[in-house]
Amino acid sequence: MESGHKRIPSLDGLRAVSIVMVVAVHTLTSFSVRHSVPLIYKMIFNGMLGVQIFFVISGFLITTLLLQEERGRGSISLTRFYIRRAFRILPPLYLYIGVIVMIGLAGKIALSRKDILSVIFFFHNYSRGPVMWPFGHLWSICVEEQFYLAWPVVLRASLGRGGHVGRMRVAIIPIAVLVLSPPLRSILVLQHKHPLLINIGLKLDYDFLMFGCLIALLQGTPQFEAIYRKATRVWWIPPVAMFLLGALSLRFQSRFDLPVGYTVTGASIAAFVLWCTRNPMTIAGKILNWEPAIHIGVLSYSIYLWQTLFVRDLNYQVFGRFLWIGSFPYNWIAILLVAWCSYFLVERPALRLRARLTM
Repeated sequence: MESGHKRIPSLDGLRAVSIVMVVAVHTLTSFSVRHSVPLIYKMIFNGMLGVQIFFVISGFLITTLLLQEERGRGSISLTRFYIRRAFRILPPLYLYIGVIVMIGLAGKIALSRKDILSVIFFFHNYSRGPVMWPFGHLWSICVEEQFYLAWPVVLRASLGRGGHVGRMRVAIIPIAVLVLSPPLRSILVLQHKHPLLINIGLKLDYDFLMFGCLIALLQGTPQFEAIYRKATRVWWIPPVAMFLLGALSLRFQSRFDLPVGYTVTGASIAAFVLWCTRNPMTIAGKILNWEPAIHIGVLSYSIYLWQTLFVRDLNYQVFGRFLWIGSFPYNWIAILLVAWCSYFLVERPALRLRARLTM
C-alpha cells in the first residue's frame, strides 16, 4: 500500500500468494526441461494466474488511491502521481537491469540493445523475436507502466467535478475495454497470420487491470453491490473458479483465453480480491493478513524482478561451477536474500526520498 494512506487489508497477502505462484511455475518450467511435471502442479502453481492477480490488484489499488486524492484534494495531481510511481518502480528495476548488463559485459549473457532499450522504456511486451532470457518476465512490468502512464490522465479528465456521476462516467471506459477486447483479440490472433498482428493481439491483456479499476469505481453503488453479493454468496466459488479456468487455459490456451477465458477469469479474480479486502477476520483473511504473508507481499516486487535470474534453466551461464545457487531450494533462498537487500537498500530509501518530495 502507498505510504500516507491507510493499508487496504489482504492486498499484501494476495501479492504473496501471487509471487509464490509465479516463482513456483518458473521453477517447474526449468525442472520440466529434463523431467515430466504432472498437470496438477501446473494448475496449483499457475504463474500466469499469479500475474493476472497482480494486475487486478494494481488496477484496484491505483484507482482507489486516485479517487481518495480526488475526494480529499478536489483534484488529481498527475505530477505527484508520476513522482510516486517513478520512485516506487524505477530504482529497483534499473538496478536489476544494470546488474544484468554488467553480467553481460563480463561475457556471461548475450546482450541485446533492443531488449535493453525495450525494458528501460517499457515497450518490452511488444518486442518480437528472441529476447535476453533475464528480461523475459519484464513484459508484465511494461504492461503496468503503460497503464500507469495512461489511466491517471483518463481518470482525471473524465472525473471533472462530477462526484458520483463522474465515477459512473469513468466506469464506461473499463467496461468498453472489457467488452471490446475479446473479439478484437480473437480477430487479430485467430483470424490473421501476420506476426505483428498476432503479437499485438496477444498483448491485449489489459482486461485484468480494467477489472481492478472497475471494482474501485463501482463499489458502493447499489447495482454493483447486488452483483457482488451474488458472486460471493459462497466465498470460495470465485477462487475455485479461478483455478478451474486456469486449467482450461493450460489445456486450450489461446482458443479459450482470447474469446472468453481472460474475461471470466478476470471477473473471478476481481470478486475474490474485493471479498478479501472486506473480510480480513475470516480464516482466509487472517492467513492473508498474517505477518509473514504481509512481509512476502511487501518484498514481492523485488522478488519478481530477481527470480528469473535464479530459476531459469539457462542460469548455468551466470553461475558456472556455483550452479547449485540456481537449483532448488537454494535458488529460492537466494531470491529471498537478494530481494531483501533490494528492498531495504534500494526500495525503502527511494520511498523515503519520495515521501519528502511529495509532502
